[in-house]
Amino acid sequence: MTDILTLEHHGPDTYVGESPDYEWGRIYGGLVVAQALKAAALSVTEPHTVHSLHAYFILGGNPAEPVRYEVDRLRNGKSFTTRQVVARQSGGAILNLSASFQKHEEGPDIQTPQLNDIPKPDELETDRQIPARESRTVSYDREPPLSRQWVRYTDPISDNPLDHACALAYLTDSNAMSAIRAGHPKEEHDRRRQHRDRFMGASLDHAVWFHRPVKADDWLLLDMRSLGMIGSRGLALGWVIDTHGSHVATIAQEGLLREKKPK
Repeated sequence: MTDILTLEHHGPDTYVGESPDYEWGRIYGGLVVAQALKAAALSVTEPHTVHSLHAYFILGGNPAEPVRYEVDRLRNGKSFTTRQVVARQSGGAILNLSASFQKHEEGPDIQTPQLNDIPKPDELETDRQIPARESRTVSYDREPPLSRQWVRYTDPISDNPLDHACALAYLTDSNAMSAIRAGHPKEEHDRRRQHRDRFMGASLDHAVWFHRPVKADDWLLLDMRSLGMIGSRGLALGWVIDTHGSHVATIAQEGLLREKKPK
């Protein structure tokens, strides 16, 4: 994860990031979101910290090629700072991200989402590992359609709060598409079925709201629900809760899910 969050400076407000290889042959979308957020934050002075990001996935990224992040300083305010980042490869833009940063303000602290008898990570078995992280599935249901996972990084992250926010952004692309797929009428009850043989899926746009400080190298619960589909587009909404029960972030993602036609 340290390598993923390390960007090389390539001129004014321009950075370059690398990607490991992933089993599906494209750059993991959460990586591009995390690196774009890191690039944006490097142009923001403390005490402003990220409170939200909105991203559009444009093209699948090639992991064999570096990604160039170009930052536009849209606004420097007393309370809020706004940045826009375009991630590019040789084939063109692959992601467009806007991020907003806020100066700390005192105010009420109110939380609604709760853990409510969710099994702890040590009560479950690891079901998937990709570079830098592992996941343990809590539930994958069709009625109502949802996907719950505990996720964590396999190695410690630095003490820098910015790295933990970017690492959380990386994780937020973990299971939104799973929740959308759970609501598809042609989805099988057994999530271990090779769904890639049946569906073609891609994330379209992604939003994260950061509510509380997070320790991203500890277990985090991603509780994602499908809000339905229209045509081939589905929408998932959910939250991120840490092992202490704190609601640290909220996620929304729209995804494309098409049933493959028989050859």
